[in-house]
Amino acid sequence: MDRFEVFHRILSQSNLSSMESMAYHTVYEMAEFSLAQLVAYFTIDAGGVSCVAARTREGSDVSPPEKYIPIKMVQQVALSGNIQSKTTTMEANINRVTPSFAKRQHALAIPMISNGTVSGVWFLSRSFEMPAYSDTEVQLLKNIFKDVERLIQNTRQLEEQQYELDTAKSELEMNRIGIIGDHPSMVRMFNLIKKLARVPSTVLIQGESGTGKELVANAVYKLGAYDGPFISMNCGSVEPNLLKSELFGHVKGSFTGALKDRPGLFKKAQDGVLFLDELGEMPTDMQVTLLRTLECGEIHPVGADQPQTVNTRIVCATHRDLRKMVDDGKFRNDLRQRLKGLTISVPPLRDRRSDIPTLCDYFIKKYNEKFGLAFKALRPEAMNVVMSMDYRHGNVRELEHIIERAMVFEDDPNYITENYLQMEDDEDDDGGDPSSIGPLRTEGTYEERMGAYAAALLKDAIEKSKGNKTKAMKSLGLSRTTFYSLLNRHGLS
Repeated sequence: MDRFEVFHRILSQSNLSSMESMAYHTVYEMAEFSLAQLVAYFTIDAGGVSCVAARTREGSDVSPPEKYIPIKMVQQVALSGNIQSKTTTMEANINRVTPSFAKRQHALAIPMISNGTVSGVWFLSRSFEMPAYSDTEVQLLKNIFKDVERLIQNTRQLEEQQYELDTAKSELEMNRIGIIGDHPSMVRMFNLIKKLARVPSTVLIQGESGTGKELVANAVYKLGAYDGPFISMNCGSVEPNLLKSELFGHVKGSFTGALKDRPGLFKKAQDGVLFLDELGEMPTDMQVTLLRTLECGEIHPVGADQPQTVNTRIVCATHRDLRKMVDDGKFRNDLRQRLKGLTISVPPLRDRRSDIPTLCDYFIKKYNEKFGLAFKALRPEAMNVVMSMDYRHGNVRELEHIIERAMVFEDDPNYITENYLQMEDDEDDDGGDPSSIGPLRTEGTYEERMGAYAAALLKDAIEKSKGNKTKAMKSLGLSRTTFYSLLNRHGLS
């Protein structure tokens, strides 16, 4: 076998791991021409030399190699980077590895040098009865090992570059559908999303509040081939007695107020995806109905005589521990078993802190466009603050609210400082306490007096919320439409 056949056999391998394996096996065979009885390869790391493989000419693995090979010789070559060739006495029990092994050996250690550093050491030995390794043999072996090492290094670099390209491609796809971050856990999650998007099976998304479970569900929809819409529903936001009608629809006259046939969300999401958020809040009797629908692909609208076939993919999400809920009798085990096969776990923000700067940049850009601002970034001190938070109350959503709030109150027009990054502790403070808005107006018509009171109430809530209208709106228990309508009516917008 010549060196060209060596390279051909190595290059015929499909990936780095098999290429390295083939290289080692081929070198063992090449060593036969030098009558080597043992060949070993050592890598170098911070802990010293480590044997990757050791084999006799007969094909037996030598284990543990450190017990039979003169490690000091290998270590000296690793430190000096110089070839060593000498006669050595092998361990007496080497015959247990291969009976034909001679105790006295001509040993040869050749360093592999990459970028000026010793990256590995090849060790060969043959019987003392044979001639010692000549300069010609040493040079030939050195050249072969060097070329093999170069081939492996080049392949490793190509695979690393391909990995970087694949990662960059995944990040671009993630950003396109609104999933921000390049932490390995997020890349793994996105790769799983891509796999699950290709099949119509039901998916369960698990993660803490604020981690972005609906974004993940939307990604499953966007990366899949669906003709229908993406429709979402929070199972905890619908009255239990209305949930069945909301999901499956009803026919005219099926109950008081059913003035006409109404399709449910399963029908509205036909040929698309229905996202059921907070599945753990669904009543157990509805869980039975949902399980039946998942298994047979049929729904039974309230009051209908016949079931209807639907082609709707279901994606569920919960922040709860469904196993514990089963143990507590609050969730059906048969439904949990049906869902747990295809699960996507969304990592909490505290477990992927390296994504926080990227998320901050994303939110700054988002609210610059929304509010007409021109913030560039967080100052280093501010970044230290957001990097040190635990985000146990809201994860990514919590970070978004923190950045939004800071941008609203920040005095510096270009950079966010640490001054407004801490959320208020009195988040549930009642901003509309009537006793705090002064005495009621005693003159004027009823409408005038009530109008003045309403205006004072709104002003007080906004002041107590430090200008945060969203917080003021929540403290007064008003809907967004009603709140802003009142602001316009009383000239407070």
